[in-house]
Amino acid sequence: MVPETTLDDGRLPPPALAPVRAWLDGLAADAEARAALVRRTLAGALASVPGRGATVRDALAEQAAAAGELRAAVENAYGDALEDVDEAVRSGALLRGEVLARWHDVVGTGDLMRSLESHIGRLRDRLRAFATGRPAAEAELRTAVQTGVDAVVVAAADRAAERAAAAWRHAPAGRPLLDGAARLDAAAPDLAARTGDEVRAWQGEVLELVRAEGAGKRNTARLASLGVNGAGLTVMIAVFASTGGLTGAEIVVAGGTSALGQKVLEAVFGDQAVRTLAARARERLLERVQRVLDAEAARFVAVLDPVAPAPEALEALDAALRDVERLR
Repeated sequence: MVPETTLDDGRLPPPALAPVRAWLDGLAADAEARAALVRRTLAGALASVPGRGATVRDALAEQAAAAGELRAAVENAYGDALEDVDEAVRSGALLRGEVLARWHDVVGTGDLMRSLESHIGRLRDRLRAFATGRPAAEAELRTAVQTGVDAVVVAAADRAAERAAAAWRHAPAGRPLLDGAARLDAAAPDLAARTGDEVRAWQGEVLELVRAEGAGKRNTARLASLGVNGAGLTVMIAVFASTGGLTGAEIVVAGGTSALGQKVLEAVFGDQAVRTLAARARERLLERVQRVLDAEAARFVAVLDPVAPAPEALEALDAALRDVERLR
């Protein structure tokens, strides 16, 4: 025991430390006493590990759970965004406005709802002339498709960023992360440019799918009568051909337009091939949209990962505590 006393030049006076000094001198002179002290100290330290380790484990589990909730909020928000884009593609909403207007420039609208079979040749001629003799019109349609998809993806990403940021803001663990990070409640400023690159790459991919599908001798001749660009653009329209999102007169126009385009494609490739082409084109588009949205979600992950426990941390701590208990 060291009694409370007045300091001597800022230090404890030697008599107050005499008991401690005597104990240390005794240990220095007695190896067996030192060994006994080491054993008692080690035993006490090891005995305290499970209790202290449990406290650390509880804190680590709480942190891991909080990080998991924040991560799930981001995954759910951007998963919903991909579903929003998929729904917009499937619903026919992209056939509204500029895309539909530019498509009508290609095929016309006056006789769309008359006998489809009798107009296949006429439509094929229109598409061939369009794809080979009107590069400006082709560019207008491709740009309209790109712009339409860009708008859908950017809007979905904006909503996802808002939802994810709102979830973080309402979580005690997420609020400080938002306060210390760049703005996360809106899409990244360069999203539109990145989306545009992906959609243009997708359009090139669709043309390659059409070219590969027409590689057979019979199909090659049929495809030559329509042109790869004309067939490719028709496949792109077929991707958005469902009329679920349209109403009234829009259904008549869009439905007739897409049906007539499909008839031409079936004459070139066959019924099953057309369905396969459209399905592949839709899948490739959604894969590219997924990459764009993953990059958007990564902005949140980049803020969370440095402060979140490693996924294996809890398991490693449990293993260490078991080892200590076994070795005791």
